[in-house]
Amino acid sequence: MPLYLVAGLVGLFAGRFLVTLTRAELERAPVRSVIACRPACDCPARPADHVPLLWWMGGGDPCSRCHRSAGAIYRLAEPVTAVAWAGTVWLAGPRWTLAAFLWMVAMTVVLSFVDLRSYRLPNRVLVPGTAVGLALLAGGAIADGRIGDVPEALATGLGYSVVLLIPALLTRGAIGMGDVKLAFPLGLFAGYHGWETAVAALVGAFLAAGAVGVLLLALRRITRHDHLPFGPFMVAGAWFAIARALVGGAGIT
Repeated sequence: MPLYLVAGLVGLFAGRFLVTLTRAELERAPVRSVIACRPACDCPARPADHVPLLWWMGGGDPCSRCHRSAGAIYRLAEPVTAVAWAGTVWLAGPRWTLAAFLWMVAMTVVLSFVDLRSYRLPNRVLVPGTAVGLALLAGGAIADGRIGDVPEALATGLGYSVVLLIPALLTRGAIGMGDVKLAFPLGLFAGYHGWETAVAALVGAFLAAGAVGVLLLALRRITRHDHLPFGPFMVAGAWFAIARALVGGAGIT
C-alpha cells in the first residue's frame, strides 16, 4: 500500500482523537471527561463510537438515545485530517521533518474547528502544540541536514506574528491575540520553505477571508459589523502556500 494511503488511514484514527480534543476545548472541559462519552452528547460511548466515521455513518447521527446531532464540526474532523495527512505525505515524501508537518496539520485542525465554533484559539492547544512542533521540526532538520534553515524559519514566524500584532492592537476584534500567537507556528513551518512561502501564506489568508466576507455580505449572512474567525483562513493560507512550495520543490527536504 502506498505510504500516503497509510497516512490517510492513520489520519482517520488521529482525527477521531481530534474530535474528542475539539469537544473538550469547545466545552472547556478536561479531555478525560469526554473520552468516555459519545461525540457531542453525554451518552456512554459504545465500541463503535470509537471507530472513525462509523459513529455517525449508517444512521448513527443523531444519537438514537438522546437524539442530539454531532453537527458538521465533529463529523468533518476525521476526513479532513485523513485527507490532509495523505496529501502531506504524498507531496513531501518520507523525510525526517514529515512528523513535524503532520503534527502541524493535527494542531491546526483542532484550532480551526474550535475557532469556527467559539471564536477563540485556546492556549491549551496552541502553546504546547507550538513547542512540540518546533522541537520536531528542529530535530527533523538536523536529521535531514537542513538545520541551517531553522533560524530563518524562526525569524519568519516571529515576523508573521509582528505583522499581525499591529492590526490586532488597532482593530476591535477583527484580529485577536490568538491569531497573533497562531501566526508564529504557521510562519515557522511556512518559513522553513523560505520567507516567500510565509508571505504567500499571509497574503492567502487575507485574500480568502476577504472573499468569504464579501460573499457572506452579498448573501446577507453577516453585516459589516460582524467579524469572521481569522484563524481558519490563516491555516488555509499556510496549508496552500506550503503545498505550493512542496510541488515546486523537491519535497520537505
